[in-house]
Amino acid sequence: MKRSLGLIVLQIAVALYLLVSGVSGLIGSSAGDLQPVVAFLNGLFSSPSIVTFIIIALSVAEIIAGFFLITELFTTDLRITDMILMIFIVLWIVNIVLVDFIYPIGDGKSFRSVSAVLRYLSVLSSHLMVLGALVMVARKFD
Repeated sequence: MKRSLGLIVLQIAVALYLLVSGVSGLIGSSAGDLQPVVAFLNGLFSSPSIVTFIIIALSVAEIIAGFFLITELFTTDLRITDMILMIFIVLWIVNIVLVDFIYPIGDGKSFRSVSAVLRYLSVLSSHLMVLGALVMVARKFD
């Protein structure tokens, strides 16, 4: 499949993002950029070993997804990459719901000042950009 230059750059960016997030998640035990979801799970589960397992699983999955995205640049389309990306799209939507909607409403501090609202909108926009990039790369739009 012939891809546009923009889609190739976007695929490289998503691959690097997932690789770095996965490695930093393993090093820092935070699941990278999915750390807010892990914080939510800490409150949900009383066992730290369950949360640690989830962190390792998410981080390794991010590394695998990044690896397959890079590999796919030099080979034909791999079905496993599409499946992994769909899983990350769902995880990212959960991340957006938890971090950008449920937590700020329950927190009560996110909308107290103009600077707090601007910070909130900045984080929300970056999360939506990652979601858009994941969707574009998964669908392989030209």
